[in-house]
Amino acid sequence: MKNQLKSVVRVTLYFLSALLLFWALMPAYRTYVCGLMLGLAVSLINAWLLAMKIESVSQNANEYMGKRVNLGTVSRMCMALIAVMIAVKLPQFNLVFTIIGLFFVQLVTLLMGLLFRRNQS
Repeated sequence: MKNQLKSVVRVTLYFLSALLLFWALMPAYRTYVCGLMLGLAVSLINAWLLAMKIESVSQNANEYMGKRVNLGTVSRMCMALIAVMIAVKLPQFNLVFTIIGLFFVQLVTLLMGLLFRRNQS
């Protein structure tokens, strides 16, 4: 799982750097690019938080601590809500592209998982 998370982070950071270059070269599309970059950043943070929670749950399952552990769904939803609120309040961010960016890491994770599975077969 760590290798897959590293690959997803790498792909996302490459895409963020390409968006930053696009932001610098195309000033007419800056609101769209800023919204997409905000969504990508929050999506990447959420993926990292989920990976840490899954690792914690697996350690607790191995040791059977008896402690109830959740996966932090509320904290990830709050992060997404904060990104949407920023996009609504500030005119520098496009709301639709922020929401699209929130789904980017999940899509990349799905595609990378399919590629890893195909390579293992």
